[in-house]
Amino acid sequence: MKLRYKIFLMFAALSAIPLIIMTYFAYQRYQETIDMQVSTYAETLFDNALNETNSSIDDIERTISYLTLFSSEGKYSLSEWLRPFTSENGGYTSYDIQQTYRYCNSVFGNLLLSDSRINGIYIFTPSGVLFSSCSSSEWNMDNKYDYTVSEWYHTTLSLNGKFYISSLEDHDMFLSNNPSVFLSKSMTDIYNHELLGVIMVDCSPEIFDLNNLNAMPETVELSIYNQETGNILYTNATEGTNLNDPRSISMESELSLPVLKLKAVYDYSGLHKDYDLTGTLLIIVAVLFLTIFLILGWFASANLVKPIEELSRTMSSQNADYFEFTSPYMNRTDEIGTLYNEYAEMLKTLEKSIQNEYQHKLISLDSQMKYLEAYINTHFLFNTLESINSMAELNDNEPIAVMSLALGNMFRYSIKTESEVVTVADELNHVNDYVSIQLIRFSNKFKLELDIPEELYNQHILKIVLQPLVENAIIHGLDSCSKGDTVTVSGRKEGDVLCIDVSDNGQGMEDAALSELRESLNHTASFTELGHRTKQSIGLKNIHSRIELYYGKGYGLSIASEKEKGTTVTVRVPVIM
Repeated sequence: MKLRYKIFLMFAALSAIPLIIMTYFAYQRYQETIDMQVSTYAETLFDNALNETNSSIDDIERTISYLTLFSSEGKYSLSEWLRPFTSENGGYTSYDIQQTYRYCNSVFGNLLLSDSRINGIYIFTPSGVLFSSCSSSEWNMDNKYDYTVSEWYHTTLSLNGKFYISSLEDHDMFLSNNPSVFLSKSMTDIYNHELLGVIMVDCSPEIFDLNNLNAMPETVELSIYNQETGNILYTNATEGTNLNDPRSISMESELSLPVLKLKAVYDYSGLHKDYDLTGTLLIIVAVLFLTIFLILGWFASANLVKPIEELSRTMSSQNADYFEFTSPYMNRTDEIGTLYNEYAEMLKTLEKSIQNEYQHKLISLDSQMKYLEAYINTHFLFNTLESINSMAELNDNEPIAVMSLALGNMFRYSIKTESEVVTVADELNHVNDYVSIQLIRFSNKFKLELDIPEELYNQHILKIVLQPLVENAIIHGLDSCSKGDTVTVSGRKEGDVLCIDVSDNGQGMEDAALSELRESLNHTASFTELGHRTKQSIGLKNIHSRIELYYGKGYGLSIASEKEKGTTVTVRVPVIM
């Protein structure tokens, strides 16, 4: 990105961010004030609607409770009047029907006069006799209606004394074509718990009417619905109410009749419509000031960066064979003039440095040649070890012969440069040469066991991986043969991975030391100077780093150890034929 754009962005950020923050907090504070007022109104309206609805339900429940407990004309309660009608052959007469009907009509009629919302009160007895009283003839029961096969009747009976509430609709049991809602409840004899009948109170829709409480019906939707059936008993929802706005406020609560629920939804957009103009003006003013700041910032950044852009173009087109540089900006006394003069001085210095570059390269090459000449002649070392081996065999000194031969093989193997990858068989031969020397050194106090299937001998592995692990097992695991006596090298294939375990039955490791060693394997090897690594890179860490660099992440060493039981180091490399 060009410097002009960077300075412009900095200037824009310094001017725009405070303005945006101030506008944001001002707008947020404005919204919070409005939301607080809306929330207060919503809670008040919801509480009033909840109380009003519960009061209406309680009135109906009290009416039904009053009917079941009221007594007159020498009878103690309604239960006494209904007891003969508990079955079709209950022994009742037409006179009993007439007396009970007169009693019900008298009691029911008083209740109908006290509450205009009640259309009628009905008692359905098991004998099939119906006792009722209605506010008008249109709410009389249809003579052809058989309540014993009605779903609501059997549902009421199954509720065992709890209230059943119907949906708001035109019920076919009445002569009226107007919608209504009724509550019903089964009645039982308190002495023998025998079913006396089902009492039903039918009400007009005004029983749940909340329009008188809702001062803003176009903005606030109130609904009463049955949680079990989903039937809506009251709602003032209109097509203009936006209930899909995620910012809309929604409240719900169960009513005193638990099957019913009151829900209120407050249209956020409609409620905030009158306040949107003020918020819009606030945003427009902020955008106007932001535009002015950005325009001023663009011209200011262009004026400041122009000398630097010219210097940048000069530097980009500078000819390597020509180092002369002049500019009118060199006469300035500010930072721009200093920059131009320093660039001119730098070109002079660069010209002198280029003249010395080739001399430095010649000195470096000469030093490398001298370093190579100082190396030991490897052929001379091989010939010397073979001579020692021949002399030991002539003098019948088998230990010296074995050690010199093994050492020669190890040295020849380690400097072999054809490839970094060898076969498992070559690596095991290198291990055997090393173990041959150590067996002589430790007087055969330990043994090496190989448990590698022959089909794995031709698999490939990095050179000089197993021998250092065997060395660690002898020196550290067996504690130079004072804590154990066996080193085992075993191999297996796990899918596409070749696993080789180097185990010992030595002293093992403490948990803290094991954790520290595992953590060190994940650290990148560091260097103190060219060609010299720190001690943490030697041994296990070195082997793990080589495998990981060659094969990638997921391969390398893993360590398992238990105190006084030994240690196992597992080498994991991919199977490559």
